[in-house]
Amino acid sequence: MSTGTNLMNRCLIALSKAGATVWRNTTAKGWAGKSFSLSPGEVYRARGGERVVLDAYPIKAGLCTGSGDIIGLLTIDITPDMIGKRVAVFGSWEVKDGTGRPTTEQAHFAGFVASAGGIGTIIRSEADALESLKAYRGQ
Repeated sequence: MSTGTNLMNRCLIALSKAGATVWRNTTAKGWAGKSFSLSPGEVYRARGGERVVLDAYPIKAGLCTGSGDIIGLLTIDITPDMIGKRVAVFGSWEVKDGTGRPTTEQAHFAGFVASAGGIGTIIRSEADALESLKAYRGQ
């Protein structure tokens, strides 16, 4: 398991223990379908263990390009003028280890979430993850 994966798992656990509801957000592109094309006269001979996708078309997984490695919510109680209501605050945590830098899309998404009132941040440790919750709660 890579260092980045270990850090991600530690951050997921830390955020969960601190009261956030979080999920790993893997963004990816794959293929789905039911046929593949061959040139006239071409024969495909399977070697075993392969997956053949017929009529392939691309599909995307995950929230969107630039969204954090961890997404989730933090439930907070609202001020006295809204007694009894609770609000789920959206969170997006982009995890970077070592000298890793966020892409332009990742930095933009984190900034967008933060400017919309959510928790949008780049984190490098469990302490950073927990600090993002404390900062939001005003602690």
